[in-house]
Amino acid sequence: MFSAPDSFPETLQNLLPKWAHFCLYIEKFISRELKQELSGKHLLVGFSGGVDSTALLLVLHYLSQRNDFRLTAAHLNHQLRPEADDDAQWCTSFCDTLGVECVVESKNIGDFAEKLGVGIEEAGRNARYALFQNVKNDTGADYVALGHQLDDLSEDVVMRLIRGTGWPGLSGMAGYDPNRSLIRPLLMIPKSTLIAFVTKTGVIWREDASNAESNWTRNRVRNEILPLIQKENPSFWQSVSRLWKIGRIEKDYWQSMTFSPSETLDNAFLKTAHQALRLRLYKSCLDQLGSGQVLADSLFKLDEAWQGKNVGATFQFPGDKTAIITAVGVVFDCTH
Repeated sequence: MFSAPDSFPETLQNLLPKWAHFCLYIEKFISRELKQELSGKHLLVGFSGGVDSTALLLVLHYLSQRNDFRLTAAHLNHQLRPEADDDAQWCTSFCDTLGVECVVESKNIGDFAEKLGVGIEEAGRNARYALFQNVKNDTGADYVALGHQLDDLSEDVVMRLIRGTGWPGLSGMAGYDPNRSLIRPLLMIPKSTLIAFVTKTGVIWREDASNAESNWTRNRVRNEILPLIQKENPSFWQSVSRLWKIGRIEKDYWQSMTFSPSETLDNAFLKTAHQALRLRLYKSCLDQLGSGQVLADSLFKLDEAWQGKNVGATFQFPGDKTAIITAVGVVFDCTH
């Protein structure tokens, strides 16, 4: 059972100046970088009980007192570990201490993964996001706040590089996803800083031992690949932070250039467009047809076929999407 430490700081003013400024930095990141205002809003926090989500809930708890926004937490018990029930109880008790409602759902992710025919990691992620969206809809929350931080962003960038993701997607996960109303307020904060912050409040968070296992790609990237990269470049985290910021700027620019693509790009227009614009337009047309990540290599092959006037060539993309070279241009379609 969780019990609050005797010296638990109740307000932003009770924190040491260093940590009060830390919280205010995150407030500024949300308003300036993510361009979202929280005043008067309702935030649903994805809460696992680990150090990242504990830090997020604490920071938002302190900021809610000066910005007048409401918090609810959601926890998914994956039923994968013997201590999973204790973790769920800890989350409920900690939220009670903060005066935050905590919605807990249990789901056997092992059975769920087998039913879907996917891995445990993917099944767990799907179940968590489904829970967050359901609770968001039920409570009328404006945002789902997630605890991804700079180490997670670095892992994401490396994994996208491994998969062959193009630019600006290579810069990593979004800080704000308007389609799902997701925000990630901690994205520029290294995990070590979050550990120091939560430790200073006197809170002892829950550890998930499965994070050390190497049978999942993300764990191998985290535990084996990233330490080697950091050994070669100790400033890699800062490089990822800069990459993310540049990626956001360029994404905004290219969205303004390709804001309303049609399902057909005619030859007359494509002949006047620079290759960079053609590639962005191809991706925009495919993205508007639905989910499914488009890899850069596929776009290069599509453009090569268009330049070669290879009429009839058909390209398949994830999400049952196609691009066909025709006599008048490139036609995009989705079969589902």
